[in-house]
Amino acid sequence: MREVDIMVEAPGPGDQISVMICESSQVQLRILSKAVEEAGYRVQTARSAEAVLEQMQAMPADILLTGIEVGAMTGLEACWALKANPRTESVHTIVITASGQESRLEESLDAGAYDFIRKPVNMTELRARLRAASRLVRMQKQFRQLAETDSLTGVANRRALMQCLEAETAQARSLGTRVAVVMLDLDHFKRVNDTHGHAIGDRVLVETVKAVQACLSGRERLGRLGGEEFIIVLPDVTPEYAALMAERVRQAVEALQIVNDPGELIPVTASIGVSIATAEGPHDTPDSLLLAADDALYEAKETGRNRVIFAGTIMPAARRAAG
Repeated sequence: MREVDIMVEAPGPGDQISVMICESSQVQLRILSKAVEEAGYRVQTARSAEAVLEQMQAMPADILLTGIEVGAMTGLEACWALKANPRTESVHTIVITASGQESRLEESLDAGAYDFIRKPVNMTELRARLRAASRLVRMQKQFRQLAETDSLTGVANRRALMQCLEAETAQARSLGTRVAVVMLDLDHFKRVNDTHGHAIGDRVLVETVKAVQACLSGRERLGRLGGEEFIIVLPDVTPEYAALMAERVRQAVEALQIVNDPGELIPVTASIGVSIATAEGPHDTPDSLLLAADDALYEAKETGRNRVIFAGTIMPAARRAAG
């Protein structure tokens, strides 16, 4: 496991911390935004706690800097709501307290705020508190990445994949879009391990991941379910695109040129099953999508391997019984 670097204090290129500032006063919001931007942070703004929650759903910020009285909902109520949502529970909140609100400091911390700063805001103090918050945010991101990453291939592990699929299917239901699952399993992988050794087997897995990742773009997410089995989550797609992507991946795996230590070429192919959630179809939950893709993958294996099968309407148990 690599050592976690906890010494970096300022945002660097490509690693910019995002700060959402919630302030009901337009003047104060402008002053704070300018100071935070000049300190090197990416800034989002909101005039109310309700706006914070709405924006955080679309694009969560790393740090929330909020006043207490910021609309019909207070900044503290927004803190509670953020902590209750798995998508935003890690947002680092700093509460700005006005004169006479000292009694609410304990309430702020109980609501999930990590820190507070008093008005009038001293900009030197603000920058120092943001640097301290940034260190914690980076450590949390690094720990989360380690917890959600497959140690061999570097892609998402099973836990992260399930979270991703849950989020994407929920969004697809709310927006009326489609999400697809492409499940692939390397053919005769046990034979590779038995014949060439596990080191070569690991090389095959790593090279397979590189080949598949080269086919992906945007929000498409690749992860390892375990062993030689992987899935790709394709959000907001058509059945035609899902089928095209699956075939592209199959061809990329088949084209791999992997040799063992004596220089012998190791053939690599994958069997692939595809399922897609549609408004009129039954596969609209993570479990049903995975079951349908697994069923299609089973059929691909049974009918000759190195092929793509799109999930039909027969349920897994029925199809396997029929086979």
